[in-house]
Amino acid sequence: MAAVLVGAFVLASTLVSILPAFRFESQFPTILPFFAWAGATGVGHVANLGRGLLEPWRLALGYVSVAPYVLVMLVSAAAPHLTLPWWLAVVAALAAAAPFVILAVRAGTPLAIDPIKDADPGSQRGTFLIGIALMLMGYAVAGPSVSGAVLAVLLAVGLGVVSMMTHGLARASRTWRLRHWAALALGSLAVWASVLLRGTTEVFDTAWGVLGAVLAAGVPLLVVNARESRRAS
Repeated sequence: MAAVLVGAFVLASTLVSILPAFRFESQFPTILPFFAWAGATGVGHVANLGRGLLEPWRLALGYVSVAPYVLVMLVSAAAPHLTLPWWLAVVAALAAAAPFVILAVRAGTPLAIDPIKDADPGSQRGTFLIGIALMLMGYAVAGPSVSGAVLAVLLAVGLGVVSMMTHGLARASRTWRLRHWAALALGSLAVWASVLLRGTTEVFDTAWGVLGAVLAAGVPLLVVNARESRRAS
């Protein structure tokens, strides 16, 4: 899952940097999903995970893997009028994802996550709010430019504040199962896909297209949360 997320982020970020269609766009929409992850689990747990993962990632050629991404970003920033081929984004994404694939193969980690405890009403409410935040992110990147930009900033500020809570808004590190994380990952992928579609197609020129982006971003987590609530009751 980490490999997919890292690869998708690098792909979206690099394409925004090098494609002419995004010449006047910022990188801010591409980092929005990370605010949802931090808001769900809390920055403290994210920092602990990062410290634990740093050394294995480094040994799996982690620093080398991000070199293509860094190089492309530096070149695009230094020479903004230089047209770089789109496939460089694919190369950068595959390289950045490679260490996480290596770590997963070495560890042979089973595809299961056992929470410390079952979700309580507070956690379920927090998960619901994270799902709503994902839907708003979908609108922020797919909807009208001005209102979308304002909403994106408000979401970043709000999720940044709740990420300072000890266990985040949803206490995700303690109560979420694999299906919760998978749903959050799907929502993040939907946001990144919407960023790219917004700049390269006209699919969001209609209300139905925007609605599709909104639903794709938040509904998976809301459905998982609803099922978890019914199971607990």
